[in-house]
Amino acid sequence: MLDALPDRADGDEGALVLERRGWLPALVGLSDDALEALEAGGLAASWPTTMPASLLALVEELRVLCDVPSLAPPPGPPTSPRRHQRPRKQAQVEAFAAGLQPVLAFARRIVDVGSGHGHLTRELAALVQAPVVGLEYNPRLVDEAQRLARALSVGPSYETTNVLADDHVFVDGDCVVGLHACGELGDVMVQRAGGGGVVAVGLVGCCLQKRRGAVRQPLSALPGELTTQCTVPKALLGLSNLAPGDIGVEASRQDNLAGRERRLALRWLLEQAGVEVVGAGAEIAGLNRRASHQPLATLVQRAFAVRGLVVPDAARVDQAARWASTLHGYRRRCALPRQLLGRLLEVFVLLDRALFLQERGFQVVVGTLFAPEVSARNLAFFASRLQQE
Repeated sequence: MLDALPDRADGDEGALVLERRGWLPALVGLSDDALEALEAGGLAASWPTTMPASLLALVEELRVLCDVPSLAPPPGPPTSPRRHQRPRKQAQVEAFAAGLQPVLAFARRIVDVGSGHGHLTRELAALVQAPVVGLEYNPRLVDEAQRLARALSVGPSYETTNVLADDHVFVDGDCVVGLHACGELGDVMVQRAGGGGVVAVGLVGCCLQKRRGAVRQPLSALPGELTTQCTVPKALLGLSNLAPGDIGVEASRQDNLAGRERRLALRWLLEQAGVEVVGAGAEIAGLNRRASHQPLATLVQRAFAVRGLVVPDAARVDQAARWASTLHGYRRRCALPRQLLGRLLEVFVLLDRALFLQERGFQVVVGTLFAPEVSARNLAFFASRLQQE
């Protein structure tokens, strides 16, 4: 179910997987309105009682497994809008800073990893007496964060740093934090914090597939064969980005659906050109996934250029678009069970990171930090060492 996407081809493994479970006719028979409701609602959606009992049982089991407590702070008085900060980002920053408060007591320094424009570092600098430093790989963002900090007369500092490459970026007494630290960066933060004198960690992860290696291995000490069984391919980690609701991780649900349809058309064109396209997302290899939000002709031109291939003419591209439109509705229906597993994958990574720190003497709390409307990536943990000097 995870590895094969239905495409109506002969011997279609993706469809056979659903057919063997007795799910395929019910899924394919969903109306457009029912499909929209299930896609938007995810695990919270009301599934038709006419669906196969085993599918409804899977939905219920996933609801239980993905039910983590809420860490959201109690509502306070409305805050004034911040300049240079969108309302959703402001809500994320304020909730994360509030969640960090219990683990900051023993920190000599607060280190914001992947600080970007510095919204979180400025928020924390206004709340604590300890030094606050933002670490960011992009020098342009460092310059912008420094400019905004000077304008607001707050005290954080910023450094251009590649945290993935610098083994000594954290020092004893640090509280290490990351608000939407992507993929491998979140894992590296946790591993380095567990191995040194870091006293506290706060993390909201994001974009689990952003990593250099081909797989993600568990960080925690899982027993028996679980380490092998829970090693997840990079391409599959991207499944956690298929968030329900109309507001996606980086684009609206409708934009994401349109992008997936364009990628289907691109895959067909590449296969017609003799390219073997194996695995989810392989059609945009060499491109950022945001490329699928561009017009189909632009996406095709870029994908073929990356491979050194002759770009198909407009008539061929139009033919691919018509083919993809027909297949897309079928695939959306068949992909519903697969998409539900994305949240489970995200919860697993959250708990794996938390368990790794717990094994190394941290006390950890995990849960959701804000509503999906504020950010679909809302799973957080806050950790502090049990023994303090």
